[in-house]
Amino acid sequence: MKRAAVHLMFGTVALCCAAVAAYDWVRLRQAEQVNQTVAAIAASSKAAAKQAPREAGSMEDAPQVRLARAVALSKQAAYDTAGPLLESLIREQPESDTGRAALFDLGNLYLRQGIGHGAAGAVESLAMVEEAKARYRTLLRIAPDDWDARYNLERALWLVPETRSASNAPDVKEQHDVKVRDPESRDLP
Repeated sequence: MKRAAVHLMFGTVALCCAAVAAYDWVRLRQAEQVNQTVAAIAASSKAAAKQAPREAGSMEDAPQVRLARAVALSKQAAYDTAGPLLESLIREQPESDTGRAALFDLGNLYLRQGIGHGAAGAVESLAMVEEAKARYRTLLRIAPDDWDARYNLERALWLVPETRSASNAPDVKEQHDVKVRDPESRDLP
């Protein structure tokens, strides 16, 4: 009787270990599929990434793949396509790792757009940098220990400082003057 109980316990532990191993194997296969799809998207051109045929339920619908596609489009300066893709990821998964990464990348996208407008489009530049600051602040509310978001928020604040006037009555000339600093470095973390 004692020997049977020990064998039964050993069999139960072995089955539990096998179940954990099978679960990890399935997750590994899914991660490999995601990595292959991301590599294929990164290797394809901007037009092919936008017009690639998708099957229902394919790996291209995975959040990580959509995030990688949006980042690739953002780096190719396809902001009109990358922005809505990042927004949809944020709406679907606001507090997941993918949602936080999308929020950070959307802030970077707006900051790059703001920097790219320069002095010629000062009003548009101001709006884009303000959008970037809003995204970084939202991310810092969710994850206060995100140092990259802190750095980029500080950089955006350096580009477009937020100053408060001493008096309550705003100066009309001050309201109409838009001042945007020209950054010396264009790289973001």
